[in-house]
Amino acid sequence: MFYNFRITVCVLMALSCMSLQAHDVLIEAKGAYFLSTNHLFKDIYNNGGGRYGGELTVKLYKHLYGFASADFLSKRGRSIGCCSPTKVNLINLGLGLKYMIPFCYGDFYVGLGVLPTHLRTKDCSAFVIPKRSKWGCGGIGKIGTYFNLSPHVLVDIFVDYSFVKIPFKCRSNQPTQSHTANLSGCGFGAGFGYRFN
Repeated sequence: MFYNFRITVCVLMALSCMSLQAHDVLIEAKGAYFLSTNHLFKDIYNNGGGRYGGELTVKLYKHLYGFASADFLSKRGRSIGCCSPTKVNLINLGLGLKYMIPFCYGDFYVGLGVLPTHLRTKDCSAFVIPKRSKWGCGGIGKIGTYFNLSPHVLVDIFVDYSFVKIPFKCRSNQPTQSHTANLSGCGFGAGFGYRFN
């Protein structure tokens, strides 16, 4: 878990340094409940879990902004059939565009981006591969509202949908069958941030 946190912090620090010359920059810490849309994931990990990370948003042109995000999820579950303990760790790195529409209390936004995702699983069953680790790439759609608490402090209420599938291949000498990991799902959450303008 500490490894995931370090990656999140490093990515956000690097992006912050790149955006120092921008005129409108938002940086925020975010938390969300990830609800999987895949029935297998839901059966093993009891629907979903908490996803934590941060996001940097930078004005590019008028109402068009770029965003970069990093978040992680760690969840324990029980495998189907023999009910042995299993654990999943996900790291999501998002990069894309947001369109912001100002209103009297803040900004409404919609966004789309790519979502490179790292999946790591650990299983305690003799019938499955004990450890797996692989990167995959998908996409993310966002909708939310920034509410201004002051000229610089804001709260972000959002919903996003990520669609990611990571295929696994078994070596011919393994007596197990691999499936594609479907990591798609909705995130419902909030963020707390600071706006440099």
